[in-house]
Amino acid sequence: MVHNPHFETAADWAQAAALVDFEPRRPAFTAGFALQSLAVHVMDHRKRRLPVSARSLEAHYGGFVIDQKRASCAAQARHLALSRPHGRAPATVQVAGQEGRSYALGPVPESGDIDGRSPAVVVWHEGDRVYLVASDQLEVATLLRIAVSLYD
Repeated sequence: MVHNPHFETAADWAQAAALVDFEPRRPAFTAGFALQSLAVHVMDHRKRRLPVSARSLEAHYGGFVIDQKRASCAAQARHLALSRPHGRAPATVQVAGQEGRSYALGPVPESGDIDGRSPAVVVWHEGDRVYLVASDQLEVATLLRIAVSLYD
């Protein structure tokens, strides 16, 4: 794996939690995929170290990824989850009683297509936190099961 200075790899959930200012949620249901890595976004595009309050955590499970972060306030979290596009044709969904959006998995691209397949995405907010589950393999229904399992 190529080293990316914008991310710091955590050995486990406890180490990841120490790098952010929130308690990360872990999925109880992973659709049979094992955790492959935990990465915390620690540096911006200008190579400035991000304050702990501005960091996000990515949990990579091979077939999907979960991104978690704290927004500056609940209104910003709502905007990031519900107003920013994460694909085409958003559908309104509920994740553990929280309003969210889902985006369907794109069609299998033609051979040689450099853009690849559009991922399925489920994104929602809870207070000042934003959660996103995405996959270029799994359908929205499975991602919703994973998302809800963050509350088990």
